[in-house]
Amino acid sequence: MITMVQPLHVGNALRLFIEPPADAVRWRVLRKGSDTFSGDPEDPSALVAYEGDERVVVDAAHLQNEVMAFYRPFYLSFAGIWTPGPTAYGTPASIYEEHTTDVMSLVRERLEAGLKVEVERGSLVHELGYVQVYTAPPSQEQNLLFPLVTITLSSESSDVRAVGETISGDEFDSIGFDWSESEGWLASVQLEVTGWSLNSDERIELRRAIRRVVLANLPVFAAHGIDQVNLSMSDNDAVNGEYGAPVYQVMASFSCVAPVRVGGRVDAISEVTTTVRST
Repeated sequence: MITMVQPLHVGNALRLFIEPPADAVRWRVLRKGSDTFSGDPEDPSALVAYEGDERVVVDAAHLQNEVMAFYRPFYLSFAGIWTPGPTAYGTPASIYEEHTTDVMSLVRERLEAGLKVEVERGSLVHELGYVQVYTAPPSQEQNLLFPLVTITLSSESSDVRAVGETISGDEFDSIGFDWSESEGWLASVQLEVTGWSLNSDERIELRRAIRRVVLANLPVFAAHGIDQVNLSMSDNDAVNGEYGAPVYQVMASFSCVAPVRVGGRVDAISEVTTTVRST
């Protein structure tokens, strides 16, 4: 029998859990839009959703979200006889949610907040009272106020994978009485952080301030699952007319590993059927 039909978070897909009879060598699962199976494993009006000997099957062939699908399994015995099982049904639904903390967005937020404190303390001077942090290099058309910082994503790639692509455990909500499930991996992330100044001495203070802010935020990063934080820094002098005026840059590379996850909420199991077999 098909013990459970589970909607996958992505939508337009169902996962079937099959418990075949003891003498079954393989099975065929037919699918229809209603429970009108003829009882024939060769039913021409049904779609063959699966044929083989796997006990967990994913059906993602032309399913529509919020439209119920019906399944009828047929089991082939050693004697070459097909035996039908009871009909099961399920409804695909797209319920996936983002469970990832975006590293670039968080680092930008924490840098801007921390550099504002640095201005308030007098380590840096800025007429706005804070240092602006952009997500793209400045252009000459912008009305820029220095010093400023830019942050861009250099790379992100999967780094650590777990069995079943489950990088963290499921979480149970005792209030809603459901489970939050997710799949994903630990990603290796590298950001390019650039401090821009019109004064080489100010650049020194900007470099120190960026380093202090990153270090002070290590507990914040860890709370969001961001680990193995590393910061490498160097100076660059753009004094040959690249920007219309001499610009002194702090070139920093921020790297870390961070969880990247997508998941959804599912109802808790409320009923279990146990079948006892004797051999």
